[in-house]
Amino acid sequence: MNGFELRKQQKRKDIVASAFTLFNEEGIKKVKISDIARFANVSQVTIYNHFTSKEELVRAVLKDYMNNQFKAFKEVVQQEHSFAEVIELIIFEKHKAVQSLNPSLLAEMLTTDEELKDYVDYFYRTQTLPLFVQLLEKARERGEINASLSMESIMLYLNALKTEVQRIPAETWSERKDFLDDVLQLFFYGLSGGAVSSRNESE
Repeated sequence: MNGFELRKQQKRKDIVASAFTLFNEEGIKKVKISDIARFANVSQVTIYNHFTSKEELVRAVLKDYMNNQFKAFKEVVQQEHSFAEVIELIIFEKHKAVQSLNPSLLAEMLTTDEELKDYVDYFYRTQTLPLFVQLLEKARERGEINASLSMESIMLYLNALKTEVQRIPAETWSERKDFLDDVLQLFFYGLSGGAVSSRNESE
């Protein structure tokens, strides 16, 4: 790749990063292309050379965010951790990400753009879900989860837990380590007992 293409790609990244920051702080409707241009230190013409409309830029921002989150998720899954450690790391990364993302921004993006909603659903089905199933299969092979359980029942359990976890405010996770420990305990052992190691104890 020549220098011109590298500079072009870098400008696109700068525009997307600037748009994410402003959208996150002000909301999509309040932010104008001129605001993004000033923040990114480029002209409005440059932005329109990369994105035909503000709507296209909004889509690029969410796609970039999702790809970065998926990359972090994939790196965790591919490392040599136990299933319990992977889940704990994912939960920490997830809530670190939530703290950096205004929840209303994601809601605004998805409620105003059907194309984005379709993309998020497609990304989950073709990228996130297959990787998570791979993680579960490895855990079953190593005897870390009950091999007699069907993948269907495991996914039902995980999706139910995911739905409830998403209702919990981000500040609850950051302020109450004991609460996170309780959730992890229930995740792995239910109400029957056992213990899951605390990150504080392992550090």
